Amino acid sequence: MSSFGPFVPRRFLIFSEHRPHIVVDKAEPDRMSTLPLYKTSGILRVQTIAVIWLAGAILLVTPTPGWGQESRQTPSAPLDSTADDAASTSDVQQDKGKPAAEDLLAKSIEHTWRQFSSKENVALGDVWKIVEVENEKYLKCVGEPKGFLYTKKKFSDFELTLEWKYTSDPNGNSGVLVYTQDEMRLWPVSMQVQLHQPKAGSVFPSDGAKGTSSDVASLAHEVGKWNTCRIVSQSGRLSVQINGKNAAEVAGCDPAKGYIAIQCEGSETLFRRLRVRDLSARTETIIKDSPAPKPGKTEESATENSSADSVKPAQTGDQTSG
Repeated sequence: MSSFGPFVPRRFLIFSEHRPHIVVDKAEPDRMSTLPLYKTSGILRVQTIAVIWLAGAILLVTPTPGWGQESRQTPSAPLDSTADDAASTSDVQQDKGKPAAEDLLAKSIEHTWRQFSSKENVALGDVWKIVEVENEKYLKCVGEPKGFLYTKKKFSDFELTLEWKYTSDPNGNSGVLVYTQDEMRLWPVSMQVQLHQPKAGSVFPSDGAKGTSSDVASLAHEVGKWNTCRIVSQSGRLSVQINGKNAAEVAGCDPAKGYIAIQCEGSETLFRRLRVRDLSARTETIIKDSPAPKPGKTEESATENSSADSVKPAQTGDQTSG
């Protein structure tokens, strides 16, 4: 306690800026006392402890995920890492072991595609080109002569996604041919998914193919804007979405396996993010990895199984032409 004691009013006490432990009496500047600040600092300590205690109490009563759980609780199973963004709108169940989608523009056109042209001696590069814009690959179709670009591999059950836009033609015309057969002409046996500006999303059988058809009003954006298309094939049943909206669903397609083709029908067209996921691959893998014959079978049965296994590559070999 200072010599001032409690007799000096508080308004006459100030703290020196340079000597925080010295108290100066304004009435008598020559008198100074080393008044400890234990009272003030004690009050601050009490307030600080109270704040910390209050914060701790709030944390204890607030339900925070993962806090307060018993250690014996069984951890939840990890998420399926094979699922992708398309699963939210897909009627195809995401499943472990499903192969990743293949980017059909990742390599050169010649590596992944072949061309059919209605005119002879037309080079592939004269009609179809892969161009790169801002580090993204686009497939450009100049529009003439009419024909189509088709994959080297055949597909049965698959999920195809792509984006397209017409650069200027208000009546822009193109389409996707699925289950395309080997007799190449305008237009081959296939199921045609329209990308024609007035009817984008319509589906119909082409040149002798069998299957139901669906004629819908266009769901395409105005010319010059990107559109999305998603096609899912399951056992001869096709589901089509345009710009995230259900466009068509047809069934009973025959044939139900073939090439995937992109049409060139007179309009300059850009395509990008062209990807296909082969949904039949997992089923084929299960067949190939079937267990060996159980003990007790005759040697003859084992020989028959061995012969059957030797035929399997031929059953899947027609997925690629040539």
